[in-house]
Amino acid sequence: MKRKLLVALLSVAMLAGCAAVPTKGTIRYGDRQGSAPDLGGVGVEAKPPRPNVDEMAIVSGFLEAMSDSQAYDVARQYMTPEAAGNWKPESQTVVYDQRPESLTRKGDGIQLSARKIATIGERGEWIPAPEKARADFFFKLRKVDNQWRVDSPPPGAYLGSNQVDLKLAPRDLYFFNQSRELLVPDPVYLPQNLPSGQAATQLIQELLKGPTSRLGNGVVTIAPPGTEVQVSVPVDLGVATVALNDTAGSLRDQDRRLLAAQIVWTLNQLNLRAKITVGGAPLLPDEPDVLPFANFSQYDPQVPGGSVTRLYGLLRDRPHRIVGLDGSSDIAPQLLNAGPLAEYKAQSFAVNLTGDTGAIVTLDGDKLYYGPLEPTDKDAKATPIELDGETLPPSFDRQDNLWFLDQAESDKPRLRLRDHEGKLRPVQVDFNGDTPVALRMAPDGVRALLVMRQKGTNLNYVQTATVQTETGTKQLMLRQLRPLQLALSNITDAAWNKQGIIVIGAGTSGPQVWLVNTDGSSLQLLPGSTPDFTPDRVASNPNKDTLPVIQDDAGHIHWLSKDLLWVSMDADDNKSVIIPTYPG
Repeated sequence: MKRKLLVALLSVAMLAGCAAVPTKGTIRYGDRQGSAPDLGGVGVEAKPPRPNVDEMAIVSGFLEAMSDSQAYDVARQYMTPEAAGNWKPESQTVVYDQRPESLTRKGDGIQLSARKIATIGERGEWIPAPEKARADFFFKLRKVDNQWRVDSPPPGAYLGSNQVDLKLAPRDLYFFNQSRELLVPDPVYLPQNLPSGQAATQLIQELLKGPTSRLGNGVVTIAPPGTEVQVSVPVDLGVATVALNDTAGSLRDQDRRLLAAQIVWTLNQLNLRAKITVGGAPLLPDEPDVLPFANFSQYDPQVPGGSVTRLYGLLRDRPHRIVGLDGSSDIAPQLLNAGPLAEYKAQSFAVNLTGDTGAIVTLDGDKLYYGPLEPTDKDAKATPIELDGETLPPSFDRQDNLWFLDQAESDKPRLRLRDHEGKLRPVQVDFNGDTPVALRMAPDGVRALLVMRQKGTNLNYVQTATVQTETGTKQLMLRQLRPLQLALSNITDAAWNKQGIIVIGAGTSGPQVWLVNTDGSSLQLLPGSTPDFTPDRVASNPNKDTLPVIQDDAGHIHWLSKDLLWVSMDADDNKSVIIPTYPG
């Protein structure tokens, strides 16, 4: 095997720019191609209405003023007293495709006609809108003291697409998975460009409210009910002082440490260190007053560790490890022939995150075998699990739970997990008649990523879901199935990545490699050089050092180097096809 650069080298300046800044434009509207139209987005400061202006100017000014969530009082000056009293902008924010022709005169008011891009809920959740959803609203006006004012309160606030990145920032609230071993990010959008103390206060207040509906009871918050910040979170010289009320004082030592991890990780997004007190005393009396972020690295949702970055794959139906991607040796597949899995031909292959155990679905699809990759016991056996019908490639989480879905083409696809103790557990799920095509579990074992085929249209789409439990029982359920509503066609695969989710799909041209936030916002081409192959599958995981690997439509693999260059591995002969996989 050998490697070659697939494209001409980009200039050093371009590479440096790509590493720091994604491809031009955040795609939230239009046909969402690699770069978005430049709408000249400039931050608009909320200003009160000018006297003696017409209806169009009032509605335009009202929309501009409400784009600033810190200035809703200014926006209310554009409304009649009755409408201002009934308006509840905090309830939701409607993100719409803002264009010059969006506002038109109609009867006794102004009509907003625009495509809805997303709704941002009261907690800041980005909820993508279906393709044909509308954000239309009729602004009725009447005169107050001889000045035109809006007399119909809209359902929440409206935010034009060219203002999103200027007004809102994507943040994560951090909670624990059920085993309390890993933090799980809960993405929200919060106001941009706030003073550091105000931003820290808002983040911690949202954290203490608990998880959003996206994660629900799939995660755990360590803060006892009623835990609050005393007044605010002041920031001085990069240190945020989080003074909690006495409610958190009842926590045991271990739980105090976990709560500290939630707070430290949440504040780290603002480049702030944390000093945490409860009732005036340190939350962790045996730790430094200012808690080092490194002290909580073991809860990293990206799962650090060298074993996570090792590439594996199926070659000629047998499991291999692909070595040399790091430049330490020649790039080559090495047959994993020491373990019991080598006895079987496979159609798919998964490796756990510590790299010592694997699982295969046999070539005939009848069984799933679970066993060590390189056992120390020569008599080690693989454990068989009976399958039925079409089976998706299995997936491991950090707790060594193995997730697998069979009967995929039936009316009722069956999702199960083999837990770390070897017990099989069913997971209730209803796909509403759609067909699962790919399943990828996040290392936390809470978040699921699925490629689905829509009933009736046979078009593929991407959605996320959350593993939750039925209230009062231990029954696992896959809930909160949320389509990302990506404006892509011919979607063939998707995988978790350190920056969100990598998706293989087509915009207006052929299949390309895309990157999108886990909530479906900010679709863009994967930063880096342009590939000269047609992507078909992707192998990736959330580890920061994992290099995304693409299998093309001819079965050959390519990976994105740290220099943002596509590198390929040529097979010894043109009949060799490698199906790549990373641990997870």
